[in-house]
Amino acid sequence: MTFTSAEPVSPATLERAAGLMRDRAEEAGLTGVEVTVEEKRQITVAGPAGRQKSLESLGAPAELAFRPVLNQVPTEDEGTCRAVVDASPSQPLTACGKTQDALYTYELGPVALPGTDVSDAQADIDAARGAGWFVTLDFTSAGAKKFADVTGRLAQQTPPQNQFAIVLDGTVVSAPSVSSAITGGKAEISGSFTSLEAEELAANLNTGALPVRLKVSSVTTLPAD
Repeated sequence: MTFTSAEPVSPATLERAAGLMRDRAEEAGLTGVEVTVEEKRQITVAGPAGRQKSLESLGAPAELAFRPVLNQVPTEDEGTCRAVVDASPSQPLTACGKTQDALYTYELGPVALPGTDVSDAQADIDAARGAGWFVTLDFTSAGAKKFADVTGRLAQQTPPQNQFAIVLDGTVVSAPSVSSAITGGKAEISGSFTSLEAEELAANLNTGALPVRLKVSSVTTLPAD
């Protein structure tokens, strides 16, 4: 599988991205994976043919941000609210997201908490609650304070402006409402995750966002020996 950059980047940036992709594979327990930079223009990932989606996830941007919800409306067409993925953190954002299988268009405020304030991410399951797999987030001490301050302000608002959108790569993956300040320094990303998807997402968040936006340019499947 070959990844290429959406825009020209320096060889050093591409090498840094490849290093993060190796870290992601290790974090996710993905064995037998080789990540190499070819001719300083593209990144090649070789691994088990049966794990193609996992290999693709190694090149995901993994840009995480928390934005306050300004408004949300039901929508039928995801194309009408596709986000600008590299939108400025200081600017509002329009993005899509699903809540209980319903699609919504969210009008979001500027980033209140960036993904860099997350210190750890772990995949978990709550079988007793029947909630399925989710990803827990621990914030840095500075991030925990920001989160408590922002959720305290949101708790005083009326719906939907009491909601906090968790935005991953331009998509709202969760938008929980807030009833009081959250002071524990933790958050949760819930969704219809499989165990593999939750573990891969946690691995990507733990290693941080890639310094370059990549796209899959070719996939080659070799026959088994």
